[in-house]
Amino acid sequence: MRGDGMKRIRWICFGICILAVCSSEICAQAVSGLSAVRVASGLTQPLFVTAPPGDTRRLFIVRQTGQVHILNLATGKLNTTPFLDIHARLTSTSGEQGLLGMAFDPNYATNGKFYLNFTVPGGAFGNGVTHVSQFQVSAGNPDIANTSNERVLLRFSHPEVNHNGGWIGFSPRTGDDHNLYIATGDGGSANDQGIGHIEPGGNAQNNTTLLGKMLRIHVNPITGTASIPSNNPFFGSSTLRQEIWAFGLRNPFRASFDRGTGRMFIGDVGQNTREEIDVQRATNPGGGENYEWRLREGKIATPTGGVGGPRPPGGVDPIFDYPHSTGQTVIGGYVYRGNQIPALQGTYVFADYLGPEPGSQGKIFTLNYNGATASNFQNITSKLFPTRVGGYMLKNPSSLGEDANRELYITDIGNGNVYKIVPAAASAHIDTVATLPNGHAMVEGLGVPFEAYTIEATASLAPAFFPIGTITAEGDGRFEFEDIYAGNFPGRQYRATPRTP
Repeated sequence: MRGDGMKRIRWICFGICILAVCSSEICAQAVSGLSAVRVASGLTQPLFVTAPPGDTRRLFIVRQTGQVHILNLATGKLNTTPFLDIHARLTSTSGEQGLLGMAFDPNYATNGKFYLNFTVPGGAFGNGVTHVSQFQVSAGNPDIANTSNERVLLRFSHPEVNHNGGWIGFSPRTGDDHNLYIATGDGGSANDQGIGHIEPGGNAQNNTTLLGKMLRIHVNPITGTASIPSNNPFFGSSTLRQEIWAFGLRNPFRASFDRGTGRMFIGDVGQNTREEIDVQRATNPGGGENYEWRLREGKIATPTGGVGGPRPPGGVDPIFDYPHSTGQTVIGGYVYRGNQIPALQGTYVFADYLGPEPGSQGKIFTLNYNGATASNFQNITSKLFPTRVGGYMLKNPSSLGEDANRELYITDIGNGNVYKIVPAAASAHIDTVATLPNGHAMVEGLGVPFEAYTIEATASLAPAFFPIGTITAEGDGRFEFEDIYAGNFPGRQYRATPRTP
């Protein structure tokens, strides 16, 4: 373990992975060298994963049934007691309702506040009410939430039980601090029509309702109170909903911000024909984009129900859409900004819940986006699954998510598993070698989660390496090895190699 008196010295390290610099702005090569590892299993309806900023040792797994579990990334095990359990408050947790989203306050380390998006019974149509609510971690236990102190920041009713959206998240953009974004569906049913769907145009094109939108509210990090950002498109309006930031969405179930460029990526689930990925550019911080549903499905006029038509004035096409012969239910993902897979850097990774008709196995996709054009669309499912260890298969991906190191995970609601996307090779690199007060050396590095490695060292400055011990990488890939004999070999060098069975 690390000590306060440790003197850290960076030595020459061997076995370091070569970093290929690549971003979506300049690269469009084939994605390769990928694999997946199962990090959690036996979960009912896992729907999302996330982590508090800077908390690299825990992954929070959200279940549609109302629970949030903590995966200890050091041990690879789930905590026995859930972080929270609000199942008694929820409407039906089948279909598209239940606990749908979670976000940690950017100042969570000091204020302990986090936010949930979930549906409760009742409402104007009897089909449920969305709560976007603030909660607090328990004062005496960082692994248990206090669910008795719910503060409802926003609520709205649903005409039908489907198309609830559910994603919530904070922006990393400069000048957008503590603004919480909330994705809402159009209210359900088909063609954004029927009871509870405002005409003309449906809910998604009507800015007197919160349905079919991307909303934005400001949350005070100290008081926890919500307000409307002054540059929201309809700020100060007495007739239009001031919480609206963008509109024309059908069911934006998952969205994300690219931490490198500030762009927002929205996966908007289509109806009968097209699935689409929309982008909101950081160069337009005030929003106001119209993503064209119900007039448009993807890049075409909506082909059913007589509701399709030409692009509305100022309408924004998706950056990418695909037919149902490719996939039937898009699940928006993330631009990869982690460190473990350099070749994936800057690539947008997303999913499809069902895959192509008539199949029912989901898919994992990637594409590159340079700010103007999407390119290099690839199906990488077969590169990840079956997993190299265990031979686990993907069934129905419900979400992607990031840990605090910006590494990517996949929740599979079809088989109750959570997977991490990792390098295909079990190579590892040593980051630091630190001298301890007792003369020992602490060797620290990064490898593939749960892979076993042999630590090798030289005798002083001798060129030959020989094994001195073995370790297993933790759930986030990190490993430590204490060399108790380091003091006998001044200038000793180290490397980590995959351990053969």
